[in-house]
Amino acid sequence: MKEKLIVALTGQSGVGKSSLANYFKDNGLPVIDCDEVAKEIHSDVDCQLKLCEFFGADILDNGVIDKQLLAKKAFSTPENLQKLTDITHPFIINKILTAADNYLKNGNNIVIVDGAVIIGHDFEKYCDKFIVILCDRERQYERLIKRDGINLQQAQNRIAKQTKLETLLNKADYLVYNNTTLEELKNQGDYIIKSLKNL
Repeated sequence: MKEKLIVALTGQSGVGKSSLANYFKDNGLPVIDCDEVAKEIHSDVDCQLKLCEFFGADILDNGVIDKQLLAKKAFSTPENLQKLTDITHPFIINKILTAADNYLKNGNNIVIVDGAVIIGHDFEKYCDKFIVILCDRERQYERLIKRDGINLQQAQNRIAKQTKLETLLNKADYLVYNNTTLEELKNQGDYIIKSLKNL
């Protein structure tokens, strides 16, 4: 292992990112979950101030962001939603990079960053390698419907709004096909771990 790596694990909803991320964790690789970081960011005081400046002080209740009210305001217009992204993403990226740096300074040579919104967005430039996971579209719909209790139309709409598969594939250093068994997914995970450690 000659270099320290920040490796993106990405793909659309319902393809099995969490299963692969958990396998990496089980094999000793630190994994940073972008969704978890995004949830934590609302308790950052500087982030709260910026959100209140734009969305109004009423979104803050006893030092806690009212996420439902913030979501209602943010999703009211495309401009507001973009503003939410503009405010929160720099804080999220900073927190991910700080966590990654801590891992890399403490003896880890590889850090996995698990997130759906990486390729084509600001965090992409900080990543050294990209693992893209995908599966058959019908299987993807089935998983989303079962996991989130939504119908087929809602699953289709959700995926349609996500980063296009073509964009993901164009950036992938490693492609993982999650169409069969967990065992097969683990086999692909093993191959990636060995390959990354040999870089």
